[in-house]
Amino acid sequence: MKKILVLISSLLFVLSGCFQADNTKESSTKVNPNDKAVILYFSKPEMNGSDTVAGASRVVTENEEILGNVEQLATWIAEDTKYPLAKIETTENYPDDHEVLVDQATTERSSDFRPELKPLNVDLTEYDTIYIGYPIWWSDLPMAMYSFFEKNDLAGKTIIPFSSHGGSGLAGTVETVEKLSKDASVETSNVLSISRDDIPNSRKEVENWLKSF
Repeated sequence: MKKILVLISSLLFVLSGCFQADNTKESSTKVNPNDKAVILYFSKPEMNGSDTVAGASRVVTENEEILGNVEQLATWIAEDTKYPLAKIETTENYPDDHEVLVDQATTERSSDFRPELKPLNVDLTEYDTIYIGYPIWWSDLPMAMYSFFEKNDLAGKTIIPFSSHGGSGLAGTVETVEKLSKDASVETSNVLSISRDDIPNSRKEVENWLKSF
């Protein structure tokens, strides 16, 4: 009986290791621990509107603070890595109402609009690696991200994307980031992408992702 229990325990241990290995993708970039890194993100929490709760485009923390989904991911990454955190912001604030925000995002995308951005509170020339987060809006990057990539020279840097989505996954945005980040090394395989419905319970997933580099 003891031998059977030992064999079962060993088998479960091996299977557990296999599942863990399957959940970790091989990174296409090599992050040097001696490099200086920074975390940038664009995020817009929905504050009101008929579909605010159903859309789950925000996270309410234990302290009743309302965060955008990507803002929550970025905050966890900063807590685990101790890297500085900076927000990509537009000079004109996006609307809080869900329906109005959706309409504006649709109009910006259809017109190929480039929102004006506020200056970052960090100097990107001081950093070698940039973790950069964004939500998926209409199966694409938010237009504010196009503004960011077109206005900043990221040549020679390592770019590590992370994202939240409503069911579309990364929607080809990593390839877009590659095109926009000329002469930068962009992580393309081990990219964090989490459904907005799963964000509140994804703390451990973020931790494991960071350990995989």
